[in-house]
Amino acid sequence: MSTQSVNEPYSSIIQQALTKRGHDADDFSRHPQYSAPNYVVRMCTSLTEAVHKAGNQAVTLEQLIRLESTCTGTDYQHKLALRCNRLAQGIGC
Repeated sequence: MSTQSVNEPYSSIIQQALTKRGHDADDFSRHPQYSAPNYVVRMCTSLTEAVHKAGNQAVTLEQLIRLESTCTGTDYQHKLALRCNRLAQGIGC
């Protein structure tokens, strides 16, 4: 089993958001509440919903946005998907 399939649906949500970023006029504008690009807030909203579906209802959008900001580098997508998977399992990141 590949690492990507272990981290589904998070990997697919992230990939879709990265592929679509820049298509909407406001994608790179800062969200007024979260001070993150709108495409990041939309992606984190989807990730939060996926974590909730996996059983961890305690995770908030604010937590996911903070978590996303800690994922950098060439393995950004892998780090974020892995950390979302850990959150869904109730394992702290």
